[in-house]
Amino acid sequence: MRRPGARACRLAPGAALLGALLAVVLAPLSIAAAPDPTANLPLGPLPAACAGAPTGSVCEGASIARLDAGRAELGLTPYRLPADFVRLLPERHWLILANLDRIAYSLPPIRGLSLTLDAVAERGAQKREDPDPLPLLQRLQGQGHIAFASNWAGGAPNAPVAYFTWMYDDGYGSGNLDCTSPSAPGCWGHRHTILGFPAARTLTMGGAVVPGEHSFALTIVETTTAVWRFSYTWAAAKADGAGR
Repeated sequence: MRRPGARACRLAPGAALLGALLAVVLAPLSIAAAPDPTANLPLGPLPAACAGAPTGSVCEGASIARLDAGRAELGLTPYRLPADFVRLLPERHWLILANLDRIAYSLPPIRGLSLTLDAVAERGAQKREDPDPLPLLQRLQGQGHIAFASNWAGGAPNAPVAYFTWMYDDGYGSGNLDCTSPSAPGCWGHRHTILGFPAARTLTMGGAVVPGEHSFALTIVETTTAVWRFSYTWAAAKADGAGR
């Protein structure tokens, strides 16, 4: 599975957020509350059903079981998912999984999904690269703090497996192309995207999948206040049973 490294950007506050005056600083995200695994956790074999029906109940059920095994390896309880999780859209899968992991490490949850950021993620998935919301963020006004990080994955059968590779199989020896040595700064970069922003005020996610291309992309944006209308919220996911 080919997975370029995550991209993390932090934007300068105040008037510098406008046009060409925008300052961008590339830096690793702080995830002190969420340690990396000591080694990659292999996905292991998936059922034959994943070849013909990657988003069917058999394949997704097996994918969720692997995610639970990954959590167990890190001393965490299984993911508490809504009963209709398998029927949800891939980007909703990621919002729920990411927030359950963020909450496990006492990190602020992502408030919801935005169609605006879904479109950014779609462009990344189509190009098979990390989504880039920077042009969109350059036009924002009235925000004291803006940052983003993005992930891309190719070759997974479904969104839960893509998430597994980002979270549990992203160190040296994995498919992470930015992890070329045990000490490379890109190691576990996809995991850092999911578990970054430890003091964020408002986090919004966008996600997209190109099924025939097995291309998966997400972006997470931090702003001071909510900027875009949420198409699906963490509150709605909890009402549906997430975390129970």
